[in-house]
Amino acid sequence: MPISTYLRPRIAAVETGVVELNLFRTGIQDDAIVRNERRSTRLFLALLSISIVILGLYYSVIGYRKTIIIPSPSISKYSTLSKEVSLQCPCTNVAVKYAKFVNMTPFYHELCRSDFVSDQYIYRLYDLYEQTLNTSISTDVHRIAVFQFQTLRTLCQFAQNTIDYSLKTFLQNEFVQTQVIPSEILENQIAQLVEDFINVKSKHFLRTLKFIQNVTAQSLFMTGASVTSVKPRTQSRMGFFENLPYPGIKYTFKDGSSCTCSSSTANTCMGLATLNNNAIPGFQTGCYMLSALLHSTLEMCYNQVFMDILTDASNKYQKLDGSDSYSTVEVLLSQMFITHWSHNASFESYFNHCAPTLCQYTVTSTHDFWFIIITLIGFFGGLSFVLRIVAPLLITKLWPFIWKLITRRRRPAAQIVEIDVNTGIYL
Repeated sequence: MPISTYLRPRIAAVETGVVELNLFRTGIQDDAIVRNERRSTRLFLALLSISIVILGLYYSVIGYRKTIIIPSPSISKYSTLSKEVSLQCPCTNVAVKYAKFVNMTPFYHELCRSDFVSDQYIYRLYDLYEQTLNTSISTDVHRIAVFQFQTLRTLCQFAQNTIDYSLKTFLQNEFVQTQVIPSEILENQIAQLVEDFINVKSKHFLRTLKFIQNVTAQSLFMTGASVTSVKPRTQSRMGFFENLPYPGIKYTFKDGSSCTCSSSTANTCMGLATLNNNAIPGFQTGCYMLSALLHSTLEMCYNQVFMDILTDASNKYQKLDGSDSYSTVEVLLSQMFITHWSHNASFESYFNHCAPTLCQYTVTSTHDFWFIIITLIGFFGGLSFVLRIVAPLLITKLWPFIWKLITRRRRPAAQIVEIDVNTGIYL
C-alpha cells in the first residue's frame, strides 16, 4: 500500500479537525453560533501562539542584572575580581594610617655622609684657620673653610632632622576610603601625596633658611659678629675700652672685581675664594658666609688633588664620587640635600588593614533555556485565561463592526458599476 494512499485520509482528517476545532463549544446547534465559536478558537490559538513566541524571544534576548556577593574576600580573590567595573568592597576600617602600608626613604646627597662633615676634617680645617688667620688675605679659603664645612654639616643635620620629624608626622596621618580602591589607583594617589609632601617641605625649609639668612645678615653689622665682614676695634679711654664703629672688610677678587662690606652689600659682596693665590672654582667667599656658601658649588670636593692641598695633611680625605658637582648649595638645600626618594605603598598591607567583610559586583547575564521554558509555562495559564475571555468578545463584538465597515466600502463601488451599465458608459 503506497504511503501517499495511507497518509491522504489522515491528512484530510487533520485538516477537517483543525477547521472544525471548537474550544468554546456551548452545545447550541445554531450555525452562526458554531461559526463564531470556531472563529474564536482560531483567534485564541493565534493570539496565544504569537504571545508565547514574543515572550520566548524577549526572554532569550534581554539580559538581566545579577549581584554576586563574596563574603570575607582574600587579597588573591580581590585581585581576580578587580577587573569587574562594578566591584565594591566596603572597608571595615575606613581610616588607615599611612605608616601601616606606606614606606618612604630619602637618599641624601653624598656630602652629608662624607669625610667633609666629619669631626676630624673640621678640626683639621680649624687648625689651618688658626695658623693662617694673621697672614692670609681676605679671600683665602682657609679663613672660611672651617666655618663653611661646619655650616654644611649643620645644614645636613638640620635637613635630616626636619625630614625625619616631618615623615613621622606625615605617616601618622590617615588615608580615608570607604571602599577598597584598586592597587593602581592607590599607587598613583600615594605617589601624588609623596610629591606634594616633598614640595611643601622643601619650600618651607628653604623659606625658613632665607628668613634666617636675611635677619642675620642685617644684624652682623650691629654686633660685629662676622670675621669676614668687619674688623672689630676698641680704644682705651681713661682706663675703659669702648667700641668703635666697625669698618667693613674690602674684598678684591681674582677677576678684578672688588667690594666693601656693609649692611646693604652683605648678601651681594662675594666672589671666588683663593688657595695659594689661585681662584677656587665654584667656592665663594664674601661678607656674609651663609650667602657665599649658598652661591657656592662643591666642585672642589670632587677633586682629590685639590682636597689634599687644602688640608695639607698626611691623612687623605676621600673626595666625592658623584657627578652633581655644578649644583649650588642653595639648589641642594631646596632639595633638602635629598638626591631621590624611594617610596612604595603595600597594597596587601592596605587591604588587610582595610579588612573588607565582603565584596560584591553586578553582572549582566542572559536567561538560560530552562528558565525561559518555566517562565513561558507560568505565563501560559494567565494568557489562556485572558485570551479565553478576549477572543470571543473580539469575534462577537468587534468583528461584526469591522465586517460592516468592509461591506460599506464595497457597496458604493457596486452601485457605480450598475449605473455605468445602465447608461452604457464604462469607466
